[in-house]
Amino acid sequence: MPTEPLLRVRGLTKHFPVMRGALLPRVVGAVRAVDGLDFDIEDGETFGLVGESGCGKTTTGRLILRLIEPSAGTIQFAGEDLMSLAPEEMRQRRQQMQIILQDPYGSLDPRMTLSEIVGEPLRIHQIGDRAAQRKRVTELLDVVGLRKEYANRYPHEFSGGQRQRIGIARALALHPRFIVCDEPVSALDVSIQAQIINLMLDLQKEFGLTYLFIAHDLGVVKHVADRVAVMYLGRIVEIAGRQALYEAPQHPYSQALLAAVPIPRPSAKQALTPLKGEIPSPSNPPSGCHFHTRCPRAEERCRVEAPVLREIRPGHSAACLLLTPEP
Repeated sequence: MPTEPLLRVRGLTKHFPVMRGALLPRVVGAVRAVDGLDFDIEDGETFGLVGESGCGKTTTGRLILRLIEPSAGTIQFAGEDLMSLAPEEMRQRRQQMQIILQDPYGSLDPRMTLSEIVGEPLRIHQIGDRAAQRKRVTELLDVVGLRKEYANRYPHEFSGGQRQRIGIARALALHPRFIVCDEPVSALDVSIQAQIINLMLDLQKEFGLTYLFIAHDLGVVKHVADRVAVMYLGRIVEIAGRQALYEAPQHPYSQALLAAVPIPRPSAKQALTPLKGEIPSPSNPPSGCHFHTRCPRAEERCRVEAPVLREIRPGHSAACLLLTPEP
């Protein structure tokens, strides 16, 4: 029998109100940051979430952890409805759900030592006495490749790659099952990115972790993800296995993104297909298919009819009116 996914998201929505007026502020609109997402993440897999900046990727990760409260939708983790939990109950569930932040420089408290940063989750959740916490911190430093002699150093004494290792150690402190990786290598030098990615893959195998890997770099996602979702203006436009998406993208937006990935020795047949126009504002998205204003294949019906995410071929779904499911 098929097993239940570790994470199930249905209709996930976040609209931020737009206020106007200094003395008597009133709501005059909404920024549709996340606009009705449906996806599952299986236990032990890496689910990639890609798209241009501002499409809602980071907001999605924070909504799943309820660091931001959704406007609508359901989030089930290990069969439990997270939306029904009180704040204290949700805080306890976060022992199993952690996040690795994008900025290794801004995500660490400059007034805390390495041991205090990594041990903070243990203190917050009151796990073990001080001796047990110190032992756990030492174990975590070894796991992420940092020397225990660094324990009393401050963040400014570390490089960007080392700081991200500290962030990873902090995320692992409570033995989580699921980690939101919010562009964990985008702020690092290219020479360091591979080291951090390989570390994360090794940790996934060692501890049986499940990742939501958020990124705008399709090359990185191709290396780490099992399945990939492509996001545009708050909506998912395509979900497929890594190989299927990179070899045969179905949605015009996915095709344009992949065409822009640098490749060695490009040929004339691999010329870029640039997108026309600018990204619309999420506070005033286009009617119908959000992508129709930039799509080279758009038809009249694309302007009025919103496509739904549907299976085009086994294990490969796309939201495009112009695609016909395979028989």
